[in-house]
Amino acid sequence: MAERRVRVLPDEVANQIAAGEVVERPASVVKELVENAVDAGASRVRVRVEGAGREALVVEDDGSGMGRDDALLAFERHATSKIASADDLERIATLGFRGEALPSIASVSRFTLTTRAGRDTEGTRVRIEGGRLVSVDVAGAPRGTTAEVRDLFFNVPARRKFLKTDATELRNVVETLAGLALVHDGVGFELRSSGRLLLAVAPALGLEERVGELLGPEAPGGFSWFRTEADGRRLALALAAPHEGRSHARGVRLFVNGRPVQDRLLFRALVEGYRGLLGSRRYPLALLWLELPADQVDVNVHPAKREVRLRDEGRTFRWVAGSVAEALARGPGPKPGEVHPSEVPGPGTDDVSALSGPAVDATRRVAEALEVYASRADPTAEALARARGFAPRPAVLPLGPARTERGEVPGSAGSGPAVGGVFAGLRYLGAFDATYLLFEDPDGPELVLVDQHAAHERILYEALLGEDSAGAPRWQPLLFPVTLECTAGELAALEERRAPLESLGFRVEHFGGRSVAVTEAPAGLPPAAVEAVVRDLLGAEDLVGAGAGPADRRHAAAARAACSGAVKARSALLASEASELLARLGRLRHPTHCPHGRPLFVRMTREELERMFHRT
Repeated sequence: MAERRVRVLPDEVANQIAAGEVVERPASVVKELVENAVDAGASRVRVRVEGAGREALVVEDDGSGMGRDDALLAFERHATSKIASADDLERIATLGFRGEALPSIASVSRFTLTTRAGRDTEGTRVRIEGGRLVSVDVAGAPRGTTAEVRDLFFNVPARRKFLKTDATELRNVVETLAGLALVHDGVGFELRSSGRLLLAVAPALGLEERVGELLGPEAPGGFSWFRTEADGRRLALALAAPHEGRSHARGVRLFVNGRPVQDRLLFRALVEGYRGLLGSRRYPLALLWLELPADQVDVNVHPAKREVRLRDEGRTFRWVAGSVAEALARGPGPKPGEVHPSEVPGPGTDDVSALSGPAVDATRRVAEALEVYASRADPTAEALARARGFAPRPAVLPLGPARTERGEVPGSAGSGPAVGGVFAGLRYLGAFDATYLLFEDPDGPELVLVDQHAAHERILYEALLGEDSAGAPRWQPLLFPVTLECTAGELAALEERRAPLESLGFRVEHFGGRSVAVTEAPAGLPPAAVEAVVRDLLGAEDLVGAGAGPADRRHAAAARAACSGAVKARSALLASEASELLARLGRLRHPTHCPHGRPLFVRMTREELERMFHRT
């Protein structure tokens, strides 16, 4: 008889395998437990964590609670109160299945569930360790449910070993809860870490109030709101002005049918709506809420339900991208909450040219603006933003007037004296697309094209690391500290990023509430750039991978800071600024490539140009 190779796994092992799909880190536990609380009709949810959640994590809600029998059944695999038949899978309206999350979490922790249904006079307390039932007792408890998770991954040390630092894990908890708060505006949320209050929002009157409370510090210029609906689909957008963009994608938040999601199609559609307004490797600060009929979206394509699959992807893409473009064309209007049904080509509309109406006219204005941009009649993204009703901050290069080795100040383009250093003898001619600076080397003769953003990025990078040859102090006290109002996520990241910030010359101190004050900054960095750099470093993903040393983290922080503080593409420079930029570039140790490896300049000889025009 053949040896038996196929066997049914014990429940304990099966639950741990399921936990590996659902419970990746403390933030995953927060997501599952808070979603259960919301599904239970809670009006307030309180979360407490110790040791960033790996030591203890408690979620309290005032929802409907459970009786004794339901509390026990909730820990059985595939037990749920949220679906009854296979047909229900096609129209899921709840956030999760209680019977999927609880056994998975309980299998890798010491779990205590205390709950009481509103009609009951006494509650139930269930204790489970590593998936094994320890006790079931009667307990006095208010209406609702309290889930207490201790020693997460105590029986799976390999999983615990792969958790990040406390600061990183806490930040993920904060952002997970904030994401849920941004979609459930009628629920109040509170988060405390080791007794310290990190997030507290009362039930809001609407999305606008909730967004302003949670994300107001991220967008000093505020958000432009836009709502539309078509064919049973609804879309709400909160868009910051293009110049509020970031060098990371954390500022893009997507929600589908009441769930925070990570969806590539919707992300690309949203960014597409910003076409022509964002520089290279820049991402918008934007929120998108999409509501679709339940049979038009599949929420079960990912174990943790972070991803979704849309039925009409192409039409949804065009609808979302067109709506974003129209919202930006309108600028700061319309008023929050105002709905414009059927003004944007909906998922069922393919022929945009056959449509009319104010939204379509606005979309055509966007197209006309982009045509102007393409024709170089007005090549700056800032000018496009102004045409759309936004008022971006002026892009001022943090450099003083250019001076030659003799101390002379250059004149206008085409007549400026030669710059010094490695690029000695070059004369500034002008700029192409307000991005590429054109210089002439009369000795070559050669045409030299310089990428202004990459060049300035290299200058700041070496200055931050103290590698330039200018001999100036690396940092200096600020006469007027730069104050930032931070989000809960940025505050949670501050401790983790404090060492890299200080290694670059930034001293950041708590200023009360959610405010921080930057009291010292690298020398030569203007206040406007200080705020942009600090906020970007606080909002970015992990600067380097696990196991990196302090030197690696410092260099990674310097590269990101330099990118944030450098003059952007399509920001016109004065002739004096362009000449000074090249002069400083010529004094660097490595004046050929930016910190990310891209070339800073390209030389073209007269012979190469003549071959292009068939003159040879």
